[in-house]
Amino acid sequence: MELEYASKELEEGGTYDVRVDAKNPKGEGIGKVNDIVVFIKNAKARSGKTYKVKITKLHRTFAYAELLENSKYFIGNGSLIV
Repeated sequence: MELEYASKELEEGGTYDVRVDAKNPKGEGIGKVNDIVVFIKNAKARSGKTYKVKITKLHRTFAYAELLENSKYFIGNGSLIV
């Protein structure tokens, strides 16, 4: 049985530019692609930064993603992560 997703354009394995709007306590960035909430592993930058991500797991209303680019970014305490 095929799941119906809120957005037909979003697919597992696809790459997207996602803007981080918030962070959760685990340190994941939270953004949106159309109507789907995306949790981005290791996106520990301040809100407003945009990342190129790959969708690793897709559910009906949310998805998990990982960073594609190995860019440098700062975490909340000012430390540089490479």
